[in-house]
Amino acid sequence: MPKLTQEEKAEVVEKMNRIIPHTVLLGVSLEKIEGNELTLRLPFREELVGNPETGVIHGGAVTVLLDQTMGVSAVCADDLQPSVTPTLDLRIDHLGVAPAGRDIFATAHVYHSTRRILFVQGTAWYDSPDNPIARGTGTWARTAPIDLTWFLDQPSEEAPA
Repeated sequence: MPKLTQEEKAEVVEKMNRIIPHTVLLGVSLEKIEGNELTLRLPFREELVGNPETGVIHGGAVTVLLDQTMGVSAVCADDLQPSVTPTLDLRIDHLGVAPAGRDIFATAHVYHSTRRILFVQGTAWYDSPDNPIARGTGTWARTAPIDLTWFLDQPSEEAPA
């Protein structure tokens, strides 16, 4: 199977963000792909606030952002064939919060892989990845490689409401 180009990686990530219901509901979108590293954005929205007194986004929304970013980052790993990657284990360390009204970003990459398991790490941040609000690590099941060209040829659709 041929490796995905940067443009194809971006198209796969964007389509996945538009068909997975929880990413649609949260408004998660592609920020950038640099080499093997994926960055997604969680836009600030009032309905995601967990503490009305401070206006801080709920930690659950940050967890979903990290889970999505880390799981989909396998698409961006040039040394891996694309595959479906269900989450096996996820650990999130919440280190702080983003100020009210700020978008949150998550950056992730696969740092090790075996025949059946992907090991991924990610960081959630608002101004700079050097000042994280959360760090995540986890493992994802590595299914048989799949040819994603059929997915690229499909029209973009929104997730069902």
